[in-house]
Amino acid sequence: MANEITIIDDFGQNFGLSLLNDKEQLQGLTNEQLEDLVYLIKHLKVGISNVDKELKGRLDDGSQFKHITYGESKTQSLAKDDEKIKKAFVKKHGWESVEVKSPKQLKDLFGEKIQDDLDKVVVYDTQKRVKYE
Repeated sequence: MANEITIIDDFGQNFGLSLLNDKEQLQGLTNEQLEDLVYLIKHLKVGISNVDKELKGRLDDGSQFKHITYGESKTQSLAKDDEKIKKAFVKKHGWESVEVKSPKQLKDLFGEKIQDDLDKVVVYDTQKRVKYE
């Protein structure tokens, strides 16, 4: 693309946005090039987040933009984490209709005294995370 946004690293390497959407081009990068691109994108994400926050702040303050407005969408949620609602759902639909809170939520709700009960039932899994140094 002739007029696409291009990311240029400290060494003058060009990474066009079309590269981000092309698996074959990404696979053709060396490990060093891919690492450079990953760090550039990581920095861009912070900048983009800052721009989004600034925009939303200005919209909240009543600023108007030519092509940007707030839209509204509806979300669904249960009225309240209520004992009566839970009992009614369990009675009518069974235990699958309610969900046990996460260990962190239970600790927040009941404090450290629940830890002994959690130790008996909590399952620990490991997951891989990308670590940036």
